[in-house]
Amino acid sequence: MSHQARRVSQAVGYPPQAVVRENAAVRVAVASFEYEGNSLSLRVERREDFERKGIFRGEDVLKKLAGKKVAVTGGIDVLSRAGAEIVPILATKGGAGGHVEDSFFEETAGQIVEGIKTALPLDGVYLALHGAMICGREKDPEGALLTAVRDVVGPDVPVSASLDLHAHVSNKMVAAADILVGYETYPHVDAYETGGKAADLLVRTMRGEISPVTVSRKYNAIVPVLGGATTGDAPMAEVAALARSIEREGQALSVSYFPVQPWLDMADVGIAGLAVSNGDKSAATDAALKVLDAMWDRRQAFELPALSPEEAVCAALERDAEQVLLIDAPDSIGGGAAGDSPALLSALLKHAKDVPSALSIYDPHAAARAFELGTGAETDFEIGAWLDKRWYEPVRLKATVESLNDGRFVYEGGPIASAEAHLGPTAVLRSGGVRILAASHAVYEHMDEHYRACGINIRDCRLVSFKNLMNFRKLLSPGVEFIALDGPGGTRLRLQEVDWKNRIRPFWPADDLASPVPLD
Repeated sequence: MSHQARRVSQAVGYPPQAVVRENAAVRVAVASFEYEGNSLSLRVERREDFERKGIFRGEDVLKKLAGKKVAVTGGIDVLSRAGAEIVPILATKGGAGGHVEDSFFEETAGQIVEGIKTALPLDGVYLALHGAMICGREKDPEGALLTAVRDVVGPDVPVSASLDLHAHVSNKMVAAADILVGYETYPHVDAYETGGKAADLLVRTMRGEISPVTVSRKYNAIVPVLGGATTGDAPMAEVAALARSIEREGQALSVSYFPVQPWLDMADVGIAGLAVSNGDKSAATDAALKVLDAMWDRRQAFELPALSPEEAVCAALERDAEQVLLIDAPDSIGGGAAGDSPALLSALLKHAKDVPSALSIYDPHAAARAFELGTGAETDFEIGAWLDKRWYEPVRLKATVESLNDGRFVYEGGPIASAEAHLGPTAVLRSGGVRILAASHAVYEHMDEHYRACGINIRDCRLVSFKNLMNFRKLLSPGVEFIALDGPGGTRLRLQEVDWKNRIRPFWPADDLASPVPLD
C-alpha cells in the first residue's frame, strides 16, 4: 500500500497495516535538526555554529539531553514511558540566522536518513524540527528531510514531527509526515510539552488507537512577530483558545496555528492552520480553516506601535516607569537578523549618554580589541555594522573596557531551557552611563541571562536594550515597561516596507485585502 493510499484508508477510518499491540515493545527512531532561517539576513550558519551549541549522535542524544526541557527530550520521555525502544540518531539545534550552509545541511540530513535506514525495521519515527529552516539551494529543508525519511521507512511506518509556532509548513512536509504538531505558546514555554504531544500521538498511532489525518490550510498573508504573543488578551491568545476548544470538543486530536516566520522571501510562505484528526479529513480541514480564519480576522491587531531609535529613547526618558526596555525589533537575533545594528546605541549616546543603560551587540571585532587592550583601558572604538552594512555605519565612540568575560550561561527558560549558551569572548565597555556588551557570537536572547553572565545587573539600569521580539515580556512588571523600535533591518516590523523579491502579489499586509488569498 502506498503512503498516499494509506492516508486515504485512514481518512475513512481504517487503521494502518502495521499495528502494534498496546503492550508490545516498539522501536522508534528519534532525531532533531532545528534551525530558523531568514531570507533577509546575511548570517550563514556552518558546522562550527551548530557544534558550539552541540551536535549529539547515537546514545549521546539520550545522555547529553536528559533532563533538558527541549522538544526532542519531551518526545523521548513520552516514548520511554510508553515502553518504546528508542533508537537515537542525531540531535542538534542551531538557533536562528540567515541560512544553513548547503554542505552541512546535506551531510547532517544524510546522517539522519542513513541512521534511520540502518535502524530498520522500525515501528515509528519522531523528529524535532523547527519548520522554517532554509539553505542556499534547498528552500524547504524540512520537507526534503521528511520526504527522505518517508522514502526509507516506507508507507506504513508512522512519522511524527514537532514544529516551532513560526514554522513554514510546506506541502511536502504535510505529505511526508503522518503527524505535525506546533508549539502553542509565544513566548515559547512549551517546547518540551509539544515534543511530548507529537510523541504521544505517534504512540497511539502505533498501537492502532488512532489513524491520524493531517491537513494544513494557508493564506497569502504574513503578520508581525512582535504582536503575536499568546498571553493575556493578545489576538494570538484568542486563536490559541479557539484551538484548544476544538481539541476539547473532540473535532481534532491536535490543532496548530502557524503565524509563520515572516521574513522568508518565498512564494509559498503564509499564515497556516493545521489539524490532526482521527481518520476524518473533513473534520481536520474544518479545524485548520477555523484557526486560520481566526488569525486572518485579527491580522490588523498584530501590528503594534513602534518608534524610530531616537524617538524611542526620548519617549523612554519621559516615562514615569522605573525601567524601560527598548526592543530593537529590526535587529532581532532570535528572528535571524545580524544582531550588529548600532542604531539604538547611537540614539542612546546622543540622548541619554549619562543615563544608566545596558545594550548588547554582536561585534567580535570590538570584543577582540577590548581583549587585546585589557581591563581598564580607555580608547576609541568602532562598534556595529561590521557584518550587515546595508543600513547603518559603525558608531565611533570613546569607551573604557570595564570587564572581559567568557560569555557562557545557561538558559533559564524558553524553547532551549537548561541548555548552555556561549557568547564567545565578550567585553563590557562603558561610555558615560551606557554599558555595551560586545559579544563574539550572535546568541539567542531569552531574558537577561546574557547580561548577568557578564556582570551587568539590569535592575541598576534605567534603559535596557533587547534584540528579541518576545521573551522580554517575561521581565515586564508594573514598574517595567517597553517601547518597540522600527526601522530598516533583517527583522523589520513593518512587513509592507520590506523589499520583497519572490512573494506573490497580492498579499497582506502589502495589499489592503478584504478577503484572504489561499495558498494551495
